[in-house]
Amino acid sequence: MSIVLMPEKVDFRISTTDLKAIYTESGGVTLRIDVQTREDVPLDQYQEAEFTFSTVAELRCVTLNFFELHAGQVEGIPLAEDTLHFWETNGYHPDPGFYQVMNSPILDKKRAFFDPRNRLDLKHYLVAGYDSYVEVIASSYQVQK
Repeated sequence: MSIVLMPEKVDFRISTTDLKAIYTESGGVTLRIDVQTREDVPLDQYQEAEFTFSTVAELRCVTLNFFELHAGQVEGIPLAEDTLHFWETNGYHPDPGFYQVMNSPILDKKRAFFDPRNRLDLKHYLVAGYDSYVEVIASSYQVQK
């Protein structure tokens, strides 16, 4: 089965080998991750972004490269010959390292358990770093840089 990833339309790309995850039962999940904006790329600079996920059903942290682990199984990421041009034209990176998993069997199973009436509108998010990735089943997120 292929994994269909829909890039989140964010104006940065995740560019990290280190991330910090904080989970609290009442506060959801907070991820701190190094990112690069369009302005950061030519300067080879990074800045920390804080992702806050609310109404969290599950958090999974895996210390493997997602794309190596699932080689040949991933679909949905647009190919852009000129990434910077695509980014400038569309306002988001074509492959930001932050995705929604569109055909998630994990989400189907968790939704049946945590939200059978689909009132929470849970989604399966994937945050892919270089040597690790994080999966979050949550209703929504906010990002602050």
